[in-house]
Amino acid sequence: MIARSRRCYIYVACTLLLTMVVYALFHSGINQVGTGEQALSLAELSGALLGHEEEFDLEAVSKFQREQVDAYCRNSNDTGAWPLDRLMIWNKENKTAFCYVPKGGCISLLLMFMTKKGYMPMSVLEKKGYDWSAIEAAISRTNLEAKSQSLKKEVIDNYYKFIMYRNPLDRLVSAYKDKTFNNSYYSWIKDGILSLKKRKGGASSSTEVNFLGFVEYFLSRPDKLLSDIHFLPIQRLCHPCYVRYDYYGNFDSFERDVHILMDRFGASDEYLRPSYYSNASTTHYEDYYKLLSEDQRRSIFNYYKEELEFYYLLFPKERGIHKSILNISDDI
Repeated sequence: MIARSRRCYIYVACTLLLTMVVYALFHSGINQVGTGEQALSLAELSGALLGHEEEFDLEAVSKFQREQVDAYCRNSNDTGAWPLDRLMIWNKENKTAFCYVPKGGCISLLLMFMTKKGYMPMSVLEKKGYDWSAIEAAISRTNLEAKSQSLKKEVIDNYYKFIMYRNPLDRLVSAYKDKTFNNSYYSWIKDGILSLKKRKGGASSSTEVNFLGFVEYFLSRPDKLLSDIHFLPIQRLCHPCYVRYDYYGNFDSFERDVHILMDRFGASDEYLRPSYYSNASTTHYEDYYKLLSEDQRRSIFNYYKEELEFYYLLFPKERGIHKSILNISDDI
């Protein structure tokens, strides 16, 4: 009880201090703390304090994220186009919905939900592989595709809505690893890489299907690849300027944030896949980008610049991570 009271006093004191700092800066006309690359906006200052792991305040962080997104989307004309209806999973019992992001922990989220609802057996959680056709069948029962407009409006307007976001640079490598190898359905990616190599007069052996070869193919902008849900930016999948999400989880804090959604669904840990399904951290993927030329790394940055900007608005403590991953100095 004493420890809890002490934490309460500390939290109240920090809140009062933050309020005083923001008030003073606002009335003095200052919009940033610091200068140059080290400048910290008021929104970032608030986000850094509100997102402190030891005193994580879900309500405060959610409010901060919504305000950031509202400002970002103020002049948006997003209409929630494809594939939003396909990716939005909803549950009437607790009025909760989530947009699942391919290569953003979606299999863990989907299996948690499908097994909790009884659409799939609990045994799937113990297997290293999974039957995607069975998952697709379950998805069709619980997404918004082919549902009435009135139901879609009810979910979009009145349900608690969640999304698990991921750094787009990590997500790209993860999609490359998953779809280029040992995936017969996506054999066209490997074929496209080799075909491009052959047209350029280079070797067309399987040894060329590395990340460098993939990026060369990616930057040639093939429509089939860039329109695939594993490679589309998350903003074009889940349309945050059309759907006002209540909370944005971060793949880098998946264990914490997935439990927020599980609590909404009333799901215990038995419905979560084992830890060996956790993906690599950002430091794991820096080596992939070292294979690329500076021009290629900067082209990847420019392609995902808008997505990175949105990611940093949600998670200000991550700002600038692209510099270390891509080894570039470009700011956003």
